[in-house]
Amino acid sequence: MKKILFPFLSLLLVSSCGISTADDKWDIVPDAKGIQEKKEILASIKTQKDKKKPNIILIMADDLGKYEVSGYGATHIETPNIDAIGENGIRFKDAYVTAPICAPSRAGILTGKYQQRYGFETQPMEFYPTNKLEYAAGKKAKRLGDWKVSTPPSYPNPEEIEHQGIPQDEINLAEILKASGYSTGIIGKWHLGHGNEHLPNNRGFDYQYGFYGAFSLYTPEQKTPGYVNHIHDDLSAKHQWGMKRNDNATIRENNKVVQEDEYLTFAIRDKAKSYISSHKDSNFFLYLSFNAPHVPFQAPQNYYDQFSHIKDENKRVYLAMIKALDDSIGEVMNELKSQGLEENTIVYFISDNGGASYTGATENGPFKGGKITHFEGGVNVPFMMQWKGHLPENVVYNYPVSALDIFATTVAACEVDLTNPAVRSKKWDGVNLLPFVSGEKSNEPHEKIYWRTDHIHAIRYKKWKLIMSTRDDWLHLYNLENDLSEEIDLSDLNSEERSKLLRFFDEWNAELPDDYLWPRIMDRKFIIGDKTYYFPA
Repeated sequence: MKKILFPFLSLLLVSSCGISTADDKWDIVPDAKGIQEKKEILASIKTQKDKKKPNIILIMADDLGKYEVSGYGATHIETPNIDAIGENGIRFKDAYVTAPICAPSRAGILTGKYQQRYGFETQPMEFYPTNKLEYAAGKKAKRLGDWKVSTPPSYPNPEEIEHQGIPQDEINLAEILKASGYSTGIIGKWHLGHGNEHLPNNRGFDYQYGFYGAFSLYTPEQKTPGYVNHIHDDLSAKHQWGMKRNDNATIRENNKVVQEDEYLTFAIRDKAKSYISSHKDSNFFLYLSFNAPHVPFQAPQNYYDQFSHIKDENKRVYLAMIKALDDSIGEVMNELKSQGLEENTIVYFISDNGGASYTGATENGPFKGGKITHFEGGVNVPFMMQWKGHLPENVVYNYPVSALDIFATTVAACEVDLTNPAVRSKKWDGVNLLPFVSGEKSNEPHEKIYWRTDHIHAIRYKKWKLIMSTRDDWLHLYNLENDLSEEIDLSDLNSEERSKLLRFFDEWNAELPDDYLWPRIMDRKFIIGDKTYYFPA
């Protein structure tokens, strides 16, 4: 049986003897009172099966950088179908996710609140060292590359891994809409827990198709005829290729393993079209969660051939994956239109974080850093929405917005009754964007936007952004209005702004629990300019 030392590192097999690293501080105990309160809240929501209520489609790309979308100025690739969503509605100039990495970002989007409020601060893990020998061997391994083992050997008992995910007492968007009478479906990537209590069918979704983990092969086997692969020289990539479609990379439909022979982007597309067609006569919420263009890099040969002018195979496969994604989104939108649902459906398009600059494939434009980092390249993402006939079209919205706003905007648009007194005690952080994008309100939806991942703290306040490491003792202050690339550190010249942002962050941070629900293991090294940074993965 294969034994994986760390969550994404297949390093070496070490004897299981030694002092155990298991620590009961990481045991996850369900909040029985909170779960009961949640049941009461959902039971209080009035069921409303009314075709006048809008359908909701949330389209999520995976690791798609803002400057891989032609609607944001990319010239090396055309994404007309993604662009059309913004042309038919709103394109947000400064949209932020709450984490620069997949799972925490997705948790925030679905719950409408900073995921740090409930301990979902870092990626849920599938494997941990089981003893100090494994930990020590992994820490000293020469094959880590840019990865660094950076936390002490204190990890959950193996059975506790099954309980990692959005806590059961937290309410997500699917649960609210289902209680309101909507049909709910998730197609694609989940990555929010793989234990029974966290499976999509047990968290508000009537229908599920896709995989539960962070990644899956796009084809049934690595060497599938008609496809081009690019394998990165990176331990995480080697683990992904080695995993194939096993464990949490297995394709499932309503928790049953299925054999999927189609290229996964196209399979997700086809399932989405079928879902729209079969639910055309009822209100529905479709969470359409593509895994493209996340690694492993695989592209259909005919898409790869479209980029023959690109000599770098890595970038060529990557762009081909994005083009296949864009075409698939176009087919889904055409299905929506052909079913006569376009004016009765709110469509959101967003990426869960910025482009993975460490792959060497993505173009992050003027942005500094990329996925995993809290610089703009990691957290400033493409975000568009349309609601034909209800929102103005081809509008560029310039104020900063948050991915958390999807939750609040949807609940408001669907007229879900959340007047139950118990609901008012819940702390949601998103803002209903409808009055802002329609022009009814002219002020900023968010004066402040925050980030916290272990030792990395950051805040944006108006034009200012402060980012720091409490562990590595560095701090930068940027004026994003004049320095989108975060090149000029003004922290020494603007002590008043620095102090103000630190105070704002500390006030927000004081609302959060000190600990997370599970430990993390790794930092990834980034060399940007003449500085070396370590960001928690």
